[in-house]
Amino acid sequence: MKRSLTDLTQAGWVIALAVCVLLLVGIASILASSSVPVGGGTAPSEAFAMKQAMIALAAMAACAVVLRLGYVRIAQHAYLIFAGCLLLLVPMLVAKKFDTTLGGLVPASRGAFRWIDLPGFQLQPSELMKIGYILALAWYLRYRHNFRRLSGLLLPFLVSLVPMGLILAQPDLGTVLLFFPVLFGMLFVAGVKIRHLALVVALGVVCAPLMWWKMHPYQRSRIVAVALQSELLRTRMAADPQKYAFTGFDRRDVMEWEVSSGMQLVRSKAALGSGGLFGQGWGHGTYVEYDFLPDRHNDFVFAIVGHQWGFAGCLVVLLCFALIVVAGMEIATATPEPLGRLVAMGVVCLIAAQAIINLGMTVGLMPITGMTLPFVSYGGSSLVTNFLAVALLISVAQHRPFILAQKPFEWRRVEAGGGEA
Repeated sequence: MKRSLTDLTQAGWVIALAVCVLLLVGIASILASSSVPVGGGTAPSEAFAMKQAMIALAAMAACAVVLRLGYVRIAQHAYLIFAGCLLLLVPMLVAKKFDTTLGGLVPASRGAFRWIDLPGFQLQPSELMKIGYILALAWYLRYRHNFRRLSGLLLPFLVSLVPMGLILAQPDLGTVLLFFPVLFGMLFVAGVKIRHLALVVALGVVCAPLMWWKMHPYQRSRIVAVALQSELLRTRMAADPQKYAFTGFDRRDVMEWEVSSGMQLVRSKAALGSGGLFGQGWGHGTYVEYDFLPDRHNDFVFAIVGHQWGFAGCLVVLLCFALIVVAGMEIATATPEPLGRLVAMGVVCLIAAQAIINLGMTVGLMPITGMTLPFVSYGGSSLVTNFLAVALLISVAQHRPFILAQKPFEWRRVEAGGGEA
């Protein structure tokens, strides 16, 4: 059912209000670090907070365009959008392959080539690919049923490997990890058999050891860091380093872990835990007033939320994400049209997975991957992408059509043939 632009629907308003709260928390957290520069630069963080607010306003304008057009009209060009996003990833591949910035077009940051430097701003194409991927996959799956067979899953997985490979080459392992929950979530909604998905997961587990040796040393160190939080394990590794040689850590690395490769994680947990129940207060606290925590304005912003506002502030952030996921699931399940249901589920999986990965790495439950916290962390491309994603989600709720047919992605057994229809 088509609605006016301002009628977001009940679920849409819940999502919009939750997003606004997260955005305000993020801007306040970035602004609170104003006593020292953030991000290793020389500009005061007021500039970062102001830029984040301006990007948010631009993203809201883009959301209005999405809501005006509707998800169906946008998805009709899904393959073109997907192809355009792939082309934007090519300069990063060339820059990384030949170790060049292409005349300053693709700047290098910590050995990674992830951005295109445009006049006035930097574009991260891997963020836009998230939207292009969801739209393309939803458009492909909307009326197909061959993926009910194991062979039918081949094309979706092969197509998924193309953007994943280009992004992994930058390298950007964190963004690549997001594609898996989106793919599996959308395939599940489309009716793929659970045993087929379980088989794919099992194959992935079997191949995991092979992937370990293909990883960069710093990527392996981030994975091992989750286990190195245990002082007992560090003691054992230091006593018998040859036994743990596969990790790439020698005895010195293990003994100095807390002040070297594990420093960021240790300080993140310290900042988060020091907030107590209600925090140190906005703009107060060691980890806000001093530059003790690297990337506190983007990847580790949740630690600053806990440092300033304590458990209560963290609970507000978690509640906002829970509202977005629950409202998004309601939109997906209540939408009878296949394309809309797939788009809604893809967006829900994207935001939920990104939030879980970021929160997990902040508290030491997952490896540090450079994942931003949606709507809270500093980052223009990430902020715009997440706003466009929720705009598509709300658009699905606004334009739910009535279908006088069987529900989408439901298959009944044919008695005569003994198979599935």
